[in-house]
Amino acid sequence: MKINFFLLAGLLLFQSIRSFCQQPPQEFYAGMDLVKTDQQEAKKYFLLAIQKDSSFHGSYHFLGVIYLNQHRPDSAIACFKKALELNKLNINHTKELDYVRLIAVYTYQQDFPDAFDIGWAALKLYPDNKSIASALREVCLWSFYINHDHLNPDYLSTEVRTDYVVTSIAQEYLILRHLNVKGEYLLMNSQALVQKNGASYDVFKCMLSESKKEVEVDFKIDWDMGKYFSGKTVPTQEVIDNTKNPVYEKAGATLVADAKTDLQAAITKMLQ
Repeated sequence: MKINFFLLAGLLLFQSIRSFCQQPPQEFYAGMDLVKTDQQEAKKYFLLAIQKDSSFHGSYHFLGVIYLNQHRPDSAIACFKKALELNKLNINHTKELDYVRLIAVYTYQQDFPDAFDIGWAALKLYPDNKSIASALREVCLWSFYINHDHLNPDYLSTEVRTDYVVTSIAQEYLILRHLNVKGEYLLMNSQALVQKNGASYDVFKCMLSESKKEVEVDFKIDWDMGKYFSGKTVPTQEVIDNTKNPVYEKAGATLVADAKTDLQAAITKMLQ
């Protein structure tokens, strides 16, 4: 994963720590000044900050972000777990951000059991946090589509591919939500149905969130558009009824059947 919206949000949250009378090492602030422009140098400062004060959660949090960008998910997970352990006060919702990042890295690793367990625990602690609720929804949807609707697991990535074979519009938007280019998220400008290479494609023209450059994302339509307007009918009920399926897959099936489902209520009922 690259620098993304959550990194920018994290910078804003952690920059207000001084106002709550916490005094992290100066190396922490030096690292924060560099984290958007020179992560290798920022990493050195965060490691120095941990040497000076190993009890400050923020240093572990941003070190975890850097490890994610260096494709070292195991190290990132260890850092986010340490940040959660040390973040007792949740000042300015920073502990909630720790949870969101940990859910995300487990999801990208396709470790859906751990992603769900962390996400469900976090949502019970912070039921009003929309980012946690959204991250948990993504866990459930990806697990369902990959394990029960044959969605290519390689699509669970931030990298933009040449094209994607999908069986519904819902899959298109799920994939789009997870894409970025050098840390910039994609904002949709237009959508058009086009014919190329003898097949139908849903073509999205997107704009990068910061540079405003245009990126095209092509989805190859793998369903009968004359029979199904928004995609193939997925057998969700049999997934929900099968007691052998894990809760997160059943919750994903419930969301596919009805996107307006109250996820927390549905999961609570399934766990009873």
